[in-house]
Amino acid sequence: MNCLAVDTTSSKLIVILIKGDETIEHVREVGRSGHSSLLMPAVQAVLAEAGLAVSELDSVAVVVGPGSFTGIRIGVAAMTALSFAENLKRISVTSFEPIAYDKQKTLAAVDAGHGNAYVARCENGKVVETLFVTSAEAEGMKAEYCPKCDAADALAAVVRQKAENGEFVSVLEPFYMRKSQAEREKDEI
Repeated sequence: MNCLAVDTTSSKLIVILIKGDETIEHVREVGRSGHSSLLMPAVQAVLAEAGLAVSELDSVAVVVGPGSFTGIRIGVAAMTALSFAENLKRISVTSFEPIAYDKQKTLAAVDAGHGNAYVARCENGKVVETLFVTSAEAEGMKAEYCPKCDAADALAAVVRQKAENGEFVSVLEPFYMRKSQAEREKDEI
């Protein structure tokens, strides 16, 4: 299996190339607005390090959210374009799955900004319920955020498992748990 996986939903840019049993990672702190200019150079770097051309990929994977609205769109759009251009299989991963990977039961949390959090009750690595709560409520629930896990390794493990199980999707769809700030402000007008 040769699979390119990306996560652009947080302040980190994660690009992973899974080549058989080997994993090549590019992880970089990019802040709130660096994903669009750095994603494709990072993709080129991991492909070059692996000695692979885009045409040698079998699939792409992308973290579809929740997280940064713009980051979600950048990752989903880039992997959708690549998958259509090269006729690649597609794997969709939520932001919660790497946190919940290999755990029987957990509460996975993702920072939603403005003192809020996206939380998911997960069983056996799968999301069973989602909540939008304050960060204080998430802390009180003892929800686990990804900085406590190795995000790149966990993402690679989830992607490998989904590929082995044949969990491919026909369309990579963003997973938004609420409207963006611009949409909420528009609704108030």
